[in-house]
Parts: sequence; structure tokens; C-alpha cells
Amino acid sequence: MADYAPLYSHPPHPINNRRRRDYRGYVAPPVSRTVTPIKYYFIDFDLSEVFGPNDVRLRIPPWGGDRTVPEHKLPYDPPCDPFPVDVYCLGNVIRQGFLDGSPNRLLNLKPQQGFEFIRELVSDMVKDNPQERPTMNQVVARYDDIINGLGEWELRSPVVTVGESLGIFGFIGHWVKHFVYHLRGIPAIPRA
Repeated sequence: MADYAPLYSHPPHPINNRRRRDYRGYVAPPVSRTVTPIKYYFIDFDLSEVFGPNDVRLRIPPWGGDRTVPEHKLPYDPPCDPFPVDVYCLGNVIRQGFLDGSPNRLLNLKPQQGFEFIRELVSDMVKDNPQERPTMNQVVARYDDIINGLGEWELRSPVVTVGESLGIFGFIGHWVKHFVYHLRGIPAIPRA
């Protein structure tokens, strides 16, 4: 889920996204997410739970839509810690959406070029043994270290499906736009 409100001067109507929500005109084109960063949220309604610092964090699986979670495949579904499950699920979303594609033909997710820099982190996130997975705080810290170790032009590279290309005009347009961003001092990966 994304909070896209900063991209629009007037929010679009949820059904007719060319019109303003109040139907008093048309929506202006959105501002680039590079210029105006937005926040993304990984959510799963009905499954959220608040734990106190001294609470036992064991829950009986399965829960959520990801049926590949190793803890959900154990016989008799013993209780497990939901936090390593969340790390696995987020890692699996990244693995299927960017690195390997999805085995589910209905999703039709194909691997994307240029994300190999994150493969080691994602591989750790989807380890079968939950004790071997990093915590979410460790994931964020490692991701920041990885991003800080990459060059600006590598971070500005276009996202293209493996085996496809932008074409010459798409390639030129992409790099001209990002060269202007560079001149304006807009970071390759903005922080919301």
C-alpha cells in the first residue's frame, strides 16, 4: 500500500482516476516519486497484533496469504514467532517481484534487471530456519549499508524486465530525466 497523496494537488477519484475526488475537474499529472517521495506500507489486514515487551510472541500458523512460509509447512503446525514469518514474507515478495519472478502464473511476475545487489540479503530473509533469518531492524540496517555502497548512477538505472529493453528513445529519455534530477540535487533514492 502507498500513501500517494503527496503526488497530487487534488486526490483522484477512486473509481474514475482521471477526475478529482470532488469531481470539480480533472486531475493534474502526478509529480514523480523521485521528486516527491512517498511512503510504502506492507500490510495484511486482520492479521496485525500488538505485543507488549513481556508478551509471549508465539502464534499458531497458518496466517497470511504466503503459503510458502516454512513454519506453515511443519506437521501439526506448532506455534511460532510471527516476526521471523514477517521477515520471510517480505523477503519472498522482493524475491518474486524483482529477483526470480513468481512461480504462480496468475501473478505473472517476471524478474527485473539490476536487483542482484540485494540477492544475498533476500536469501537470508527467506531461509528455512527462522532463527537464521535477520530481524526486521537488521534487514533495514543491511539494506541501508547496501544502498550506501552503490554508486549514484547504479541507483538511477532503469528497472527493466529481464530479456527486455527500453528501446533507444526510452533509454535516452530515462537518462536525460535522471541527469536533470542529478543536476537539481535530487537523490536517486529519496527518503519519505
